Amino acid sequence: MATKTSSCFSSLSLFSSPLTIDQLIDVLNLLKRCGFPQTRWHELGLRLGLHKNTLDAMEVTLRGDVSRCLMECLSQWLSRADNVCKGGATFDSLSDALKSMNDNAAADKLDQE
Repeated sequence: MATKTSSCFSSLSLFSSPLTIDQLIDVLNLLKRCGFPQTRWHELGLRLGLHKNTLDAMEVTLRGDVSRCLMECLSQWLSRADNVCKGGATFDSLSDALKSMNDNAAADKLDQE
């Protein structure tokens, strides 16, 4: 079985370890390196377990600024808002969300990190 590695994470158990809000910039940077389009932040939030009302409120508050919306979406996910506890905030659940969006290229890059 292949293991998921990066300079920061060298084992499968760390890949599935819970993430915290302190790792927000790491998650943002990782998504950027994986080529995730910021414009898809709303769907990503839904797939990660955030409620539509939460995401809609973000969009209004942040006036549709996709960069800030993605950051706030990930912040809420890492803070376990709404239904996030169901899947947890892990790199595994992020990869699963990307795959469920058919963003296999970003998911594959994430899995290789």
